[in-house]
Amino acid sequence: STHVLLNTPALESVFTPLEVTAALFAACIHDVDHPGLTNQFLINSSSELALMYNDESVLENHHLAVAFKLLSNDGCDIFCNMSKKQRQTLRKMVIDMVLSTDMSKHMSLLADLKTMVETKKVAGSGVLLLDNYTDRIQVLENLVHCADLSNPTKPLSLYSRWVELLMEEFFQQGDKEREGKMDISPMCDRHSATIEKSQVG
Repeated sequence: STHVLLNTPALESVFTPLEVTAALFAACIHDVDHPGLTNQFLINSSSELALMYNDESVLENHHLAVAFKLLSNDGCDIFCNMSKKQRQTLRKMVIDMVLSTDMSKHMSLLADLKTMVETKKVAGSGVLLLDNYTDRIQVLENLVHCADLSNPTKPLSLYSRWVELLMEEFFQQGDKEREGKMDISPMCDRHSATIEKSQVG
């Protein structure tokens, strides 16, 4: 999905090869080693991950740490031919993009994008003009976040299958919450949640 969005007419030739590489890598690793539980569950249960990341974007920080640790394994550094500066820039962009997939940042991400689009000039060709890091990373963050939530745009059979899998993941969390006498999170109670309501945003 990230690849498709990067190739839309409004973004055609906007981003550098390094930015494109960072976006594709961020998309690939944004859920690596996901435990099938939400940030809020991990925080409420005082999990090791929540303690490690001080309750801040727990999963997203974990995905990043696991991914960058993997790159340090023998034969796994796919960026070994980059300069130190390129690697530092790529790492910063990837961190920014993956942290932006935290759903607690959804509304502020959209609000910032709306403000940027309303105040930015667009070239005659309809291509966005992004002349600084803040604007460029903001669009990339929204792009990766949008791709992360793009399941409803897929063919119905694929969309339906992923919704079933996601709801079962939520229900398993709800079961854990019930067993632990915790408040059951929205959409996680298999006795009352409905797929239809969960899919209407």
